Amino acid sequence: MILGDPAAAAPYHAARRARVMREIASRPFDALLVTSLVNTRYLSGFSGSSAVALLTAGGAWFLTDFRYLEQAAREAPGMALERVNDLAEGLGGLLARLEVRTLGFEAEHVSVAKLAKLRQGCPNVEFVPTEKIVETQRLIKDEAEIGTLRALVAMLETAMPAARELIRPGAVERDVAVELEYRLRALGGDGPAFDFIVASGARAALPHGVASSKAIEPGEVVTLDWGVKGWGYYTDTTRTFTIGAVEPRMQEVLRVVNEANLAALDAVRPGAELRAIDAAARDLIKAAGYGDQFGHGTGHGVGMVIHEEPRVSYISTGVAEPGMVFTIEPGIYLPGIGGARVEDMALVTGNGLEILTRGLSKDPLWLAR
Repeated sequence: MILGDPAAAAPYHAARRARVMREIASRPFDALLVTSLVNTRYLSGFSGSSAVALLTAGGAWFLTDFRYLEQAAREAPGMALERVNDLAEGLGGLLARLEVRTLGFEAEHVSVAKLAKLRQGCPNVEFVPTEKIVETQRLIKDEAEIGTLRALVAMLETAMPAARELIRPGAVERDVAVELEYRLRALGGDGPAFDFIVASGARAALPHGVASSKAIEPGEVVTLDWGVKGWGYYTDTTRTFTIGAVEPRMQEVLRVVNEANLAALDAVRPGAELRAIDAAARDLIKAAGYGDQFGHGTGHGVGMVIHEEPRVSYISTGVAEPGMVFTIEPGIYLPGIGGARVEDMALVTGNGLEILTRGLSKDPLWLAR
């Protein structure tokens, strides 16, 4: 695993920094302060909880406190390491040495109070708000990231037979979620990517119906939305199953959702408008008479954050590009009755797509035991 080996990952992190450094050269500031821990990890590989990165057009510095010096030296090679006890004070000294006069900062990740303290510690520096400079680079996954996502999906594939055994009449939703979390950790994952959704019967109408104390009953649908995190990355996939025979209306809902999932996947290709991919699923669901019961977007990006850019929605303005990874997850939700969602992770390739979660069966039949 590339991202599990700092030496193997170093060239990828260096390439990411180089892209941001080229961006800085065209911006109206001398340096960029990266305070988001997610973005800092993307640029450096550092997995700790205290760090900022400073980039100029010609260099990169990594700032952390005493607790993480040894870890940073191992995980973030290629960056100049600076020990700081107080960020504002330490940053002020570094900026003075580098003769930085204008500093870009991540407006979405710096509070008003933190900005005031930074300005106090750097009185001769003009602070310039920026938006999504690093996040824009994260849109396109590199080889190391794609390999990580494949490895995480493989854990889900390995754990899927356990899900088949756990999801049965009489099983409690929360017990299913806890056991699956344990299985994924035992396979090498760092933990669940989010609170697992195990929603049975009428609770399947809740798009985010996290596992509860309800027992699964025969004749119900069960939605399992789960994922595993590891090496700083996340996965997200959903399957909806039937516990024995279910009423005809729910059979129809599941059929329509599966067809919408496939229609949207068929629409994924380089250059395709993201809203057109959404429309492929949405129009099919509307034609079946369930348009009002599909109230969320068709997909979202997945990577270092469980929900990130790009968004696959009717209000999206971008296009699919090779290297993007996003979900395709149409759903239909009938309050008081039940619902269904089927979700895959799609990697846009040079000539189409790779369905990363293809190995997770979409067969809805879960025989009652």
